[in-house]
Amino acid sequence: MRQTTLLEVLAAGLALAACVDDGGETASALDENLQLGELTTEEASQVCDDLKEPMKLAKADQCDLIGLLNSSEIEECVAIWRACLISANEPLTSTRCFTYDFEGCTVTVAEAKACLIAMAGTLKALSCGSSLDLLQPPAECAGVRAICPSILENGEGF
Repeated sequence: MRQTTLLEVLAAGLALAACVDDGGETASALDENLQLGELTTEEASQVCDDLKEPMKLAKADQCDLIGLLNSSEIEECVAIWRACLISANEPLTSTRCFTYDFEGCTVTVAEAKACLIAMAGTLKALSCGSSLDLLQPPAECAGVRAICPSILENGEGF
């Protein structure tokens, strides 16, 4: 169950953080009190763009996660982490932004951003010495999980 929760968290974060960048400028600051379900297509894309940098995971962070999920001891985790770091594989990314999950969602932009940034912070703080218990969604995600769980459960980002 722990692995499923972690994968859901990682998938949601990567899916939202890796929206397609068209190189355009954002017209204006988005009202963060708006509900996700009320956003226009452009505003929903702006939410994704705003989350790109804070949700970005370095390859080392992703390798920590891979090591934790595929080992039972610290030494084994470190070996997996090292192999992951030197591998030619690129970090996990998604080329899509799952803004269709915003439909009907009454969570505000600010609540969603706080949740997803906190999730990324949790993932960035992992190491081979971390407990898998840390992989539960953070407190900032309680409202999002209760009101719009599809935002956190979209596993298509891989």
